[in-house]
Amino acid sequence: MTSLRGALGLRTCLRTLSAAAAEPWGAPAASFAPQADCAPSTSYGSAECSSGWQRWWRRGGGGSGSSGGALSSSAAARLQHSDAARAASLPREVTYQVVVVTGDVRGAGSPAPAVVTLVGSEGESEPYLIGDSTAGEERGFERATRKSYALPSRYLGELQRVHVQQLPSSSDGAGVGWYLDRIEVAGPEGQQWLFPCSAWLGKANHPAGLDGDHERNLAPAVVRPSTHHSMKEPSYNLLGAPLHPEVSAVALPHPEKAAAGQKGLNKKGFGYGGEDSYFYCNNHNGITAMGVADGVYMWREQGIDAGLFSRRLMEFARHSVDLGTTDVLRVLQFAAKRLRLEGIQGSSTACIVLIDQLQGRLAAANLGDSGFIVVGRRRGDARGAASSSASGRRGQLTVKYRSPQQEHSFGHPYQLGKPGCHFDGADLPEDAMLTTMPVAPGDVVILGSDGLWDNVSEEELLDEVEKDVLEGVKPSVIAQRLAFLAFTNSLDKHKQTPYSDAASEAFDMVYEGGKQDDICILCAAIN
Repeated sequence: MTSLRGALGLRTCLRTLSAAAAEPWGAPAASFAPQADCAPSTSYGSAECSSGWQRWWRRGGGGSGSSGGALSSSAAARLQHSDAARAASLPREVTYQVVVVTGDVRGAGSPAPAVVTLVGSEGESEPYLIGDSTAGEERGFERATRKSYALPSRYLGELQRVHVQQLPSSSDGAGVGWYLDRIEVAGPEGQQWLFPCSAWLGKANHPAGLDGDHERNLAPAVVRPSTHHSMKEPSYNLLGAPLHPEVSAVALPHPEKAAAGQKGLNKKGFGYGGEDSYFYCNNHNGITAMGVADGVYMWREQGIDAGLFSRRLMEFARHSVDLGTTDVLRVLQFAAKRLRLEGIQGSSTACIVLIDQLQGRLAAANLGDSGFIVVGRRRGDARGAASSSASGRRGQLTVKYRSPQQEHSFGHPYQLGKPGCHFDGADLPEDAMLTTMPVAPGDVVILGSDGLWDNVSEEELLDEVEKDVLEGVKPSVIAQRLAFLAFTNSLDKHKQTPYSDAASEAFDMVYEGGKQDDICILCAAIN
C-alpha cells in the first residue's frame, strides 16, 4: 500500500487538505488488504493523527477530568482494569464499502486522485486516498463509472456526512474538473447511505461556467432519488428548467421587548426581531440560500449583546453564499470562523438551507431547535391543482420532511459559540445535522426559530400553508400569517402547544399554554 506521502509526489498537498490540516502528521498509514472485487484505497491518516473519537474524548465525551497533575488515588484505582476490560472499551474495527460514481457528462472524468473521510455519530474515519494509480488501479476516475473501495475504520455509528476532496494532478499541480454524481456507503451491519453530489470538483468544466470547488461535504439523502437519473447531471436531465424559489421572511420581537420599544427590522434579504435573525439571497452558482438564527437572551445577564451574535452569524453566512459557496456545512463553518476571529461573544442556534435551482435539491445544516419543514403535493396530484377552487380541495398537501430538533436536554438546545473562551459548552458547526433531499415546483419550504415550532403544531402549520397555497397567496403572506398564528398561540394560556406538550413530558406535570418568544419565519415557494 502507498501512503499519501509517497503517492504521485503529493507531499506538498498535505497542508492543503482543510479537513485534516490541523492534525499532526506522523508515520505512514497502515496498509490493508482490499476485497477481491474492490479497488484498494490508501489511508493517509497516521497513527499520531487524532481520530474523531479521540477528539470527542478531549472535548469531554469520555467523562470528567481534573485540571492536570498526578492522578488521584480513586482515579488511579479506576484505571486498574484487566486487559479484557481495556480491549472491550476500544472502538471496534469494521469495514465500510464505499462506491464512488462519476457522472455521464462531457469532461466528467479526471486523472487526479481524491480523498474521502467518513463522519458518523461515533467519530470519523481516517482520510483515505482513492483513485491512485500507484495502488494498482487506473488513476483518477473515468466518465460514467462506479469504483468500489473497502475502507477499514473504527465503528462510526450513523453516518452523518462524507468529506471528499480532489487532489492536485501530477501533471500540472492543479485540480482537474471531476463531476462526482454520488457516493454510496454500505455499513458493517447492512446499513445503506446515499450521499448525492451532482457537482463539479476542481476546475469548473461546467458549460454554464459554474464554479467548481476542490472539496465538498456530502449530506445523506433523506429521500432516495429515482434511479433513472443515475449518473446524469440534473441540470441536463433532471429538470426541464431551473427552479425559481420565491422567498420572503418576517421577524417579530418578544411581546415584552416590543412593549419596551424594541422593533423588528425586516428588509429584503436580511432582518431580525429581538435575538432572532434571518437572511436569504441567491448566488451566481444557482443557489438560493436561507438561514435563521436564535440568539440566547440570557447572555444579557453577563453584559453580552445576545442579538449581535445571531445577526452577525447570518451576515457572515450570507457573505459566504455571495462568494459562491454551494456546500451548506462550509457556509456555517465560514460564519462561525468569522465570529471567532472578530471575538463576538454569545451563542445561537442556526439553520441554513441551500436550494440548488439547477439540480432540484435542498441541502440543510441545522444546529439546535430552529429548523425547517418541506410541504409538497401528495403523489398523483396534478401540478396545476393549486389554481383550482379551494372548495373540496383540502388534503392535497403533505409534510415531505421536517428537521428534528437537537437538544442536550429540555430547554438546552445545541448552539454555536466560542469554545475555550467564554462558553466552554458551545457546539461546533460539525455538530449540525446535515440532510439533503429533492425538491420540485409546488413545494413550500418553511424555516423558523423556536418561536414558531414551540407554538404551532405540524398539523396547524400544514393546514395554514395548504389554505394559503390554494388561495394563491405570495410567500410574504404565508410568512406573515404563520407569524401571526405563532404570536396568537404564544399568548394563549390554555392552548395545547408543542411547547406545553414537551414541558409536560419533561417535568412529568400537566402544562398548558404557549411560549412567548421572538418569532422568525422564512417561506420559500418553489416555482
